[in-house]
Amino acid sequence: MDLDFTADQREFREELRSFLMERLPDDWAGIFQEDDEVLDVSFAVTRAMAERGWLTQLWPREYGGADAPIWRHLVLQEELWAHFEPRGGQYMGVNWIGPSIMHFGTEDQKQIYLPRIAAGDVQWAQLFSEPDAGSDLANLSTKAYLDGDNFVINGEKIWTSYADFAEYGFLVARSVPGSKRRQGISVLLIELDNPGIEIRPIPTPLGPHEIHSVVFTDAVVPASTLLGPLHEGWKVATTALSYERTGASRYARATRVLGELERHPAADDPIVRDGIAQTLAVGRAAELMNYSVIAMRERGEIPPWQASAARVHNVAYERRVMGIGEPMLGTDVLVTKEDDHALETGEIEEFDRHIITSSVTAGTYEVQMGIVASRGLGLERD
Repeated sequence: MDLDFTADQREFREELRSFLMERLPDDWAGIFQEDDEVLDVSFAVTRAMAERGWLTQLWPREYGGADAPIWRHLVLQEELWAHFEPRGGQYMGVNWIGPSIMHFGTEDQKQIYLPRIAAGDVQWAQLFSEPDAGSDLANLSTKAYLDGDNFVINGEKIWTSYADFAEYGFLVARSVPGSKRRQGISVLLIELDNPGIEIRPIPTPLGPHEIHSVVFTDAVVPASTLLGPLHEGWKVATTALSYERTGASRYARATRVLGELERHPAADDPIVRDGIAQTLAVGRAAELMNYSVIAMRERGEIPPWQASAARVHNVAYERRVMGIGEPMLGTDVLVTKEDDHALETGEIEEFDRHIITSSVTAGTYEVQMGIVASRGLGLERD
């Protein structure tokens, strides 16, 4: 197996780095900042990428893509995550919502949704988790019952990122009254400005745009918003999640921060340097686990458990990075980008602040370990 990138892929990486250096402010640390201009920057960068054909380069040409090799797309993912994901929520539309629509959508749905994702001018939100159904998604209770030509939705979704500026939502809801667990679930593609939908920001230290509650009170949406078969949405949702868990190259951001720690004067301590070397090995393992999933996708396979394993490796790596950074830097790690004393223009503080979510988002670390244990290792549930 050749684990090197091709000359064309390496050239693309350098071109992309130059593009990001030119387009992003010197103090860019992602969109979760108390700065009204970050969204403008994010939208502008995303549209510019779309104009260059980069945004959905992996997609088939018929849907606005370029039929690019999956490894070229991986280069894009790695560089964008290493640069604190300037697309914001756009990565969801590109990496897993768009492919899910290609896989399960009607021709009308493909014509409505895919061109706008490819153009980089639409934001989506993921409406999965609920107050009593987080990682245990099958426990969801939000109802979307069919009434003639419409669905009527009632319930609440929580921990929803980007909901304050997203236009559409990818909703998983219970469509059969009294159904349990994985049965009687449907997926809907809904407009978030619909009457009966209330979006409530949840203030946290993570910053704006990060967490919201979305409440549905007799919200009515057309039956044409159904994605995939009625009452058989569990397969749609789990297929989408398999794309999501390797759609974010989080290890690339962790490696960038580890490099910043290595350049800090405190890293001259031999014990610290030894810890950095060991952590880099953990990062390489995470990288290769993600690459193994990409290789499966290249062969047209849907990973039954390997995507969860990659997610586990990513989380372990991120934890290890700040396990070195926090004791090494002390309270300096908490200095935000607004302060002149911020480390690496606030990148380290931003990374550290979001470590608390790394083991929760896209399914908790423990649940992902359970998937690996049961589906990958064949262990029985105890």
